[in-house]
Amino acid sequence: MSNLKLRTARGSIYMTAISFGIRPISMLLAIWLARLLTPADFGLVALAMVVFNAANLFTDLGMRPTVVQTKEDINKVAHYAFVLVMAASIAFTVFSILVAGPIARLLGGSEGLVEVIRWMAVYVAIDGLWIVPESLLRRDLRFKELGLSQLPGELASTIIAIVLALMGFGVWSLVIGNCAGQLLRAALLWWYYRPWIWLRPQKWDRDILRGMFKFGLPSMGNGLLRYSQAQIDTFVIGRRLGAGPVGLYNKALNLTGRLSDMLTTSIFGNVLFPSYAKIQDDRPRLARAYLKSSKMVFLMIVPVSVGLAISAPLLVPVLLGPQWTPMIPIWQIFSLYGLLRPIVSNAAPIFQAVGQPKRNLTSGLVLMAIKLPLILLLVGPYGTIGVAVAVTVATLIGMLFNVFQVNQILPGTATKTFTQSLPFFLAGGFMALGVFLLQEPIIALAGGENLLALTLVVLLAAVIYLVAILIMQWALVLELYELFIKALGFDRRWPRLLPARLREHPQTPK
Repeated sequence: MSNLKLRTARGSIYMTAISFGIRPISMLLAIWLARLLTPADFGLVALAMVVFNAANLFTDLGMRPTVVQTKEDINKVAHYAFVLVMAASIAFTVFSILVAGPIARLLGGSEGLVEVIRWMAVYVAIDGLWIVPESLLRRDLRFKELGLSQLPGELASTIIAIVLALMGFGVWSLVIGNCAGQLLRAALLWWYYRPWIWLRPQKWDRDILRGMFKFGLPSMGNGLLRYSQAQIDTFVIGRRLGAGPVGLYNKALNLTGRLSDMLTTSIFGNVLFPSYAKIQDDRPRLARAYLKSSKMVFLMIVPVSVGLAISAPLLVPVLLGPQWTPMIPIWQIFSLYGLLRPIVSNAAPIFQAVGQPKRNLTSGLVLMAIKLPLILLLVGPYGTIGVAVAVTVATLIGMLFNVFQVNQILPGTATKTFTQSLPFFLAGGFMALGVFLLQEPIIALAGGENLLALTLVVLLAAVIYLVAILIMQWALVLELYELFIKALGFDRRWPRLLPARLREHPQTPK
């Protein structure tokens, strides 16, 4: 087993373990926070983040993938990237404070949104602090540190927001929590990547700078386009329907579709892009890695997405409260949207790793050309539900286009991508059928729609999916087990943990 495969597997295990270990806590805290605040509070912050998350993509100037992919002197590249990113971040922060009023009016928000934008402008400057150290950690395949910096920041953000919400700060609990969480993330990334090579002054080299911008600007353009795709729905809802519907829509998206996004990004974005980059010239090996990674993530995403969809009528009122029940159909649509994410997310790092970031840009243009007209067509008669349907349909078409593009680089992967996903969808179908047939008896047994009933339904779904996977994907389960044992070094300490056929036996002397 190659060293790169072991390092990639180890990184995937770290990121997955951290995500699945901390994510349930984060989800529970987010649910608690949702019970303390109103959809309108979340809507105001979501509208402000339309601007600031887009600003972060603009101000990074494509330096994140550039630092990971570059073959130039990393000391120079890191310093140049830090100076450029911080200059852009500070400039945009000042700009946002000065023009908060026009921005709020553009977003369709009230006077309250103006103050939220002014105070949250610091979010952009904080983000500029962690872009380079985070990219350097990714470049060095230090995935454990990446996870241990990102997720504590998310937890701190929610915990601080909960404390302030209990004290009656309302929407300001979200504003302060978001900024505090990002500041903690920046501090941890600086702590984990020492010495701070990006602070060491370097003589400016025009050739290196030109190469950085040549790679970085298309990546930045693609990032801005992808973010526009991701936020155009929030923008349209804010303009047409107001902050309350934005809050319902974004909470459904954050707790379902974006959960899938975060799980796939933690592996595809943080782990596989730098690993793909190291084998970019070996196309057969790259194709095998691409297909294997998609298969691994389908294993995780299918039960999460299908489970969230089928349990929504019980889960939302029990956990979030009655004020959130109008978002149940949106929740179910976005749960199924999450099934598309493994294929969509796995294409982008392939394009970057082989030095073809323009393919991401092309993919983004195709998706936007489909998504925006659909949103405008459906938002009037169907409101937020129509927008959710438009987003999901456009993403499905964009996914198919990405598969076609990857197949041009790695011939034969298109058919294999779809055929290898079928067992996981079949297992998800068995899980959905089992819950559909047994949910009502379980609710009756638990004495109504309560936490006990929800827990029993979740356990039932998990058991059905695991049994189906063990039957249909036993070889994959064994391979994952072997990867887990070897990546963490358990085979050296406890060799009997490996199946007998995989143990190294001493040679018998002749």
